[in-house]
Amino acid sequence: MPYCTECGGKLTWDRKLRQYSCQSCGMTFTEAELSAALDRLHTPREDEEEMRSRRHRDYLDWWFADKSKRKK
Repeated sequence: MPYCTECGGKLTWDRKLRQYSCQSCGMTFTEAELSAALDRLHTPREDEEEMRSRRHRDYLDWWFADKSKRKK
């Protein structure tokens, strides 16, 4: 049985609405929305410092690249 991504409550399938609904908080999900929400929960995110560092490295790589090979 799936669990709510917002509160962790049990989700039940509503045949009429063709959606999952949380017994705890009342949130509703279609199958696609639930799948996307679960993917976001289980996908590790870069923290802001790592993201800044990666962008900075990419910029420096671009800046120091041969001027004729630069992509604009």
